[in-house]
Amino acid sequence: MTDEVTLREYMESRFASLQRAVDKAEDANDKRFSAINEMRAMVTDAASRFMPRIEYETAHRALVEKVEALQKFLWMGLGAMLAVQLFIGIVFVMIKRAP
Repeated sequence: MTDEVTLREYMESRFASLQRAVDKAEDANDKRFSAINEMRAMVTDAASRFMPRIEYETAHRALVEKVEALQKFLWMGLGAMLAVQLFIGIVFVMIKRAP
C-alpha cells in the first residue's frame, strides 16, 4: 500500500508540476500575443497617418507644374534680357559708326 500511495503522490506531484509548466507557457504566450497585438495596433495607427499614394501624386504633379512654370518664366526673362542686351549693343555699334 505504501508503494501505491507513493506512486499516487508521485503522479499527483508530477501532474501538478506539469500543470504549472503549462500555465506558465500559456502566460508566456498570452504576454507574447499581447505584445504582438500592441505592435499590430501601432503599425495600423502609423499606416493610417500615411498620405495615400493618389493624394501624393496629385500634390507632386501640382508642384512639378509650378516648377515648370517658373522655369519657363525664368527662361523667357533670360531671353528677353539677352534680346535687350543685343539691341543695346547694336544701337551702340550704330552710334559709334555714325559720322
